[in-house]
Amino acid sequence: MALSAIAYKVRPGLDDEIARGLDDEPVRLAPLSATGLFAQGDTVIRVFHHHDDADDAIRAITDRDAARLAPYLQDGGDPAPMLCVQSRFIEDRPAGMAALRYRVKSGHAEDIRKVFAEVQAEARPTLRGEQGQETGVILGVGLFVHDDNMIRVVLFDGELDDVARYMAKRGGRPGMEQKLAPYMAEERHVETPEQFLEQFRANTMRCVGQQRMPALS
Repeated sequence: MALSAIAYKVRPGLDDEIARGLDDEPVRLAPLSATGLFAQGDTVIRVFHHHDDADDAIRAITDRDAARLAPYLQDGGDPAPMLCVQSRFIEDRPAGMAALRYRVKSGHAEDIRKVFAEVQAEARPTLRGEQGQETGVILGVGLFVHDDNMIRVVLFDGELDDVARYMAKRGGRPGMEQKLAPYMAEERHVETPEQFLEQFRANTMRCVGQQRMPALS
């Protein structure tokens, strides 16, 4: 399995209009496992969760998105493949999808990759509710960079609030934040779990629509 992402630069302040105009129509998924369209500010992202033979399907959906987004694009806002600097899959099954957007300084994709390469992965990242009960699991993650955007994609079975809680309490997070700080182009106050949760909500992109293959019975 793999994750891919396409970025579009749009005129800022049009989130509601884009969401109404692009309320995602069904697409032919196979050989895709899932796809999602996300918007925030001047950026729209199309994410693909797919098998290796998905080039034609990705190209067809990208062409359709470009046509539908044309009224909102900035000059030079053509589809731009994002560089995947990290991906990991825990389980291969249908999953919910979320995208978080961070502003970074251009030209530091390799530096960002090195920071995340040092993160110790958990074998099974378990999600828990407010009372500590198990509610789901993170099934995969991907990290993409293009120009001044860094996009974190999370595939999960559960609730997005529980994903945020998991990340807030993740061991080693404060050290990783310090290492990322020189490459960030946005001010972040994430010293406490509460501050992290507030920042997580601010960075979460609006989901215009997503589709995923049904689980096999």
